[in-house]
Amino acid sequence: MSSRSTTSKRKQQTGSDSGDWSARPFPIEAHTCKCGIELPINTSWTDKNPGRRFLACANYMKVSHCNYFEWVDPEMCGRSKQIIPGLLKKLNKLEDDMKEEKENQGKMLIQLELYKKKVMKLMVVILALLLFIAMHMILKLLMM
Repeated sequence: MSSRSTTSKRKQQTGSDSGDWSARPFPIEAHTCKCGIELPINTSWTDKNPGRRFLACANYMKVSHCNYFEWVDPEMCGRSKQIIPGLLKKLNKLEDDMKEEKENQGKMLIQLELYKKKVMKLMVVILALLLFIAMHMILKLLMM
């Protein structure tokens, strides 16, 4: 079954979901499977079921053969299945770009601080030279 979560960078959400709870087809109550494990609400991020919530045993499709799986949300229309994966990819790209920009901004701030220190050193040297020139001129005037 291709209803497993992941395939996108979107992280699997468990526990309480912050979405619109009124849109659920039935109230979510604590569910347990035949293994006795309490089932968290997960979110599928596959291209076939993007953002669709489900309940599944942690042992689903493993050696213990617990096959408890249940969709929480109804199936999406075909158009949604076409559009949402592309939007998620665009969102992931924008988030990656933003992260890269923040990293670049941090590097630029470090460079700026280094340049500020260099400018301050140069200003001290220039000031010392100006003082030397002024003293030299004063001495010349006094010797006349």
